[in-house]
Amino acid sequence: MRDNKNYKMTIIKGITISFLWAGSTVVLAKDDCADLTGCAKKACEVNLELLASKRQGNSHKVAGLNKALNNINAYCTNDGLKAELQQKIDDTNSEIEEYKIDLKKAKRQGKHGKVEKYQQKLNEKTKQLQQLTNELNHLNKANGAKWVL
Repeated sequence: MRDNKNYKMTIIKGITISFLWAGSTVVLAKDDCADLTGCAKKACEVNLELLASKRQGNSHKVAGLNKALNNINAYCTNDGLKAELQQKIDDTNSEIEEYKIDLKKAKRQGKHGKVEKYQQKLNEKTKQLQQLTNELNHLNKANGAKWVL
């Protein structure tokens, strides 16, 4: 029950941000959502983008962001976010393995251009994997779960 209360409080904080005046001189950034996790963070970030779009008068983007926010409020669950992150981690791991194979093949064939290309792709995917893992670990930690290795 305590976790549900904390979740509701973070949702309230995220929603509160959405009620800030669109014409306000306050500059908002994603850092305003940094202490939130899961669905609350996702809603907060969409709210910030929504406010910016309203200030810019971008009605098409406002409509899309309102729809996204409604979907987050209706369907987002932390378990769903965890599953989504885990799928992205699995996909990224598969891509890393493919790039390792391609890199070995390029080295064997002496194709230096390809070696550089695959090494760069491997570095990018490794960095992406670390970011995804950190995000999942942060979400798990916020919900009292064990860390993912």
